[in-house]
Amino acid sequence: MTSSLDSKIELALPITRRKREAEDWALVLIAEGIPSRLVRTGGGFSLQVAPEAQASAREILTDWQSERAERARRFSLPIPRGATAGETAAAYAFALSLLAFHLGLDVSGRSSALLEMGRSQAALVLDGQWWRLITALSLHADLPHVVGNSLFGGFFLAAVAGRLGLGFAVLAFLVTGTLGNFANALYYASAHSSVGASTGVFGLVGVLAGLAAWRRHQSAVPGRGAWVAFAAGLGIVAMLGSGGARVDFSAHLFGLAAGGVTGLLLAVPFAKPAKPDQTKQSLAMVAALVMMFAAWVRALH
Repeated sequence: MTSSLDSKIELALPITRRKREAEDWALVLIAEGIPSRLVRTGGGFSLQVAPEAQASAREILTDWQSERAERARRFSLPIPRGATAGETAAAYAFALSLLAFHLGLDVSGRSSALLEMGRSQAALVLDGQWWRLITALSLHADLPHVVGNSLFGGFFLAAVAGRLGLGFAVLAFLVTGTLGNFANALYYASAHSSVGASTGVFGLVGVLAGLAAWRRHQSAVPGRGAWVAFAAGLGIVAMLGSGGARVDFSAHLFGLAAGGVTGLLLAVPFAKPAKPDQTKQSLAMVAALVMMFAAWVRALH
């Protein structure tokens, strides 16, 4: 991996099957001023150091591994158990309610009127019509739009529910979507308007990225931790949220950013236990539903 090794070099550590782990060992030794060389062996990868540095290398790496394990045990989130069958069903039911609402508006003939009342129009939002930030999350321009958001929204809502519980997942969808719409309004500061749950859906992606970033920060080598989770989130937005002439890509990015910050903030107080208790879940769900109800009452009056 680096230079100036004696011709008589010896293995400093047992063999690992993971090349990245061996590279991490090498970085630690470099920081302590011990040259090392990454080598492939029959069973995987290992490091070689000069014979006179053998004892020091073992001691340094043993201490580093113990310290990292202790940090992970004390500060990282518990291993997510995933959503239960009930949480998954409820998450998809909530997501499919968006489809039911859209179809109901079409059948009633009120779709155009409510789109006008509830869309997130930047100039009107900045003029004080805050409720549009929330109502826009429940409105969609066409059937393919709402079907896509219902399917992907259910998936990511269930994923967040498995980590934080369904109540907090729904509240996270609403809060990150609202913040993403507000940031989008500030960005355009004009007559730009948008509708759709996708800002909140990508907010959920951001929450998952923020939670994963916290875990990686606690257990990974500096420089190889949190950014990987956020890069994965950006990849999902690029894959699912950047195609089509009517796609509001900036709103998706702002939703992701709001979700990332939210995920990091939630990771700290809820590190142990992994998710809030049922009372807090219920309060979070009620808060989300009250926010949506209040926004629509204000829009209609």
